[in-house]
Amino acid sequence: MVTPLENQENRVIGIDIGGTFIKFALMNSLSVIDRKWSIPTNISEKGRFIPEEICFSIRKTLGDDSLKIVTGIGIGVPGPISPDGRMVVQAVNLDWKELPLKQMIEDELGIEVCLLNDANAAALGEMWQGAAKGKQNFLFVTLGTGVGGGIVINGQVLNGCHSAGGEIGHIPVRSDEDRLCGCGGRNCLETFASANGLALSMRKKLETVGEQWSEMTPPIIFEKAEQNNEYALQVLNEFTDVLGQALAGIMNTIDVEEVVIGGGLSEAGDALLIPLKKKMDKYVFPQIKEHFSFKKATLGNEAGIFGAVYAYLNVNK
Repeated sequence: MVTPLENQENRVIGIDIGGTFIKFALMNSLSVIDRKWSIPTNISEKGRFIPEEICFSIRKTLGDDSLKIVTGIGIGVPGPISPDGRMVVQAVNLDWKELPLKQMIEDELGIEVCLLNDANAAALGEMWQGAAKGKQNFLFVTLGTGVGGGIVINGQVLNGCHSAGGEIGHIPVRSDEDRLCGCGGRNCLETFASANGLALSMRKKLETVGEQWSEMTPPIIFEKAEQNNEYALQVLNEFTDVLGQALAGIMNTIDVEEVVIGGGLSEAGDALLIPLKKKMDKYVFPQIKEHFSFKKATLGNEAGIFGAVYAYLNVNK
């Protein structure tokens, strides 16, 4: 049985489509969440069931009466969106290519939809109700299985001419080894500075010294470093160096007032953030070094749904 909402003011649904789960939240224009829920991401048959399952879940959770006061839906997608905002150009994890998701959801539910890249959505969420609240110019970096980013200038996400602005995970970095990226490029930042990249670097390091660990996850690597394991310390030093150089290069280009670090790796806290900030300070332009703040994101896994709602509310003023 669907419980009716206590009041009938207009609501917006925020959706964050991930490779494992799809997260939903129903909230008002003041960011108050009425309901939140999630469903598994069904990536079978090239993800073709996902739009249908999104609509079914909304109807099942909210019911027809509550759905009547939903004025819009914001959706964060793990991939670039077409310049007209109507199509998912590509979402590798979902096996989508040129999917008219906006039209598909609108046709089924009769509710206007706003699409945006998931990292951009998370950046907007942090600006609206998170670590970057009150900031109009900042760099948001998400460090997870990959590396994503959102660049916000004067309160607006920098999308670029081809809706690929902020794809910082695909900045090429110099290295003494060659790594293939999922985008088809080589030595992209995320092949070294993501959770997967960190684990791979650790594995390669241990192979060279003939040491074995039972687990090779980022939390284990940070734990070993805290125990002064020399190999973990070496790998994390290389990790923060390559990431610090890349972020310093971005800062030298855009000169924003704040850097916000999110994603699963940010849960390492100061064990990551302190050495990363030191590496950025080493490479960033002196005039910038003295004047930017550096913070951990505060909204966690909810940043994307907050940002999706914010995007809808502001695109449709």
